[in-house]
Amino acid sequence: MTIFHVFVLSLIQGATEFLPVSSSAHLVLYNKFVIGLQNDLSLDIAMHIGSLLAVILLVSKLLKEHMNKVLIKNGVIKSVFFLALATFPLVFMALFLEHARLLDLSRQIEIIAFSNLIFALLLFVSDRKPSQRKSSDITARDILVIGIWQSFAAFPGTSRSGASITGARLLNYGRKEAIIISAVLSIPAIVISSGYIGFKFFRSPNEIEIELIMYGTIFSFIFSYLALKFFVKFGELFSFTPYVIYRLLLGLALLSALYF
Repeated sequence: MTIFHVFVLSLIQGATEFLPVSSSAHLVLYNKFVIGLQNDLSLDIAMHIGSLLAVILLVSKLLKEHMNKVLIKNGVIKSVFFLALATFPLVFMALFLEHARLLDLSRQIEIIAFSNLIFALLLFVSDRKPSQRKSSDITARDILVIGIWQSFAAFPGTSRSGASITGARLLNYGRKEAIIISAVLSIPAIVISSGYIGFKFFRSPNEIEIELIMYGTIFSFIFSYLALKFFVKFGELFSFTPYVIYRLLLGLALLSALYF
């Protein structure tokens, strides 16, 4: 793999990890349609680490600005429990798909196309809800509901960010609050997915190209930070309709390529 491919993959990972457009679907499509490009588990780990560092850096500032009330209201232990409660459905769904040997099936182009179409429409519907609630209003029930929505991210094309934002907006959280909640929930999700990828890598290790790993981490960190910062800053000013339109066009384009 060349540095150019690392750059493009890192750009895809960074730019789409926190936007409601499905990073996994875009990575699958790039790997599938770029001739001779093989999936590199060590690079996947590096890019996830880059995204993780970016969200931790940005969320640390957001916690001071927006989430202090959550910590003060619930305490550290209860807040950690909320994170675990939101992440459990995603872990359960991923393990179920793996146990049922459906992971490869879930990466079929048809699944990616229909997931984009369905969850784009759900995001559109949710974004019509009034913005009445703040992040400090969050309850265990809310967290579980958002976590269940997030669990559908096990299917490429769904978008972890998009699904969790959809769940939060359906519960009447404002756009910015929904984005921040989604960003915070991404931390355990990325940690667990990185650990899972690492486990697979060490079970069947390949040759590690240190230079590519370094570039993957750095590029992914930069693009992830810029994308998330942009999304948080401007997310409340505009609706999610542009992302909905993009995902509808992507889904229709994929189906057209398959059947016409």
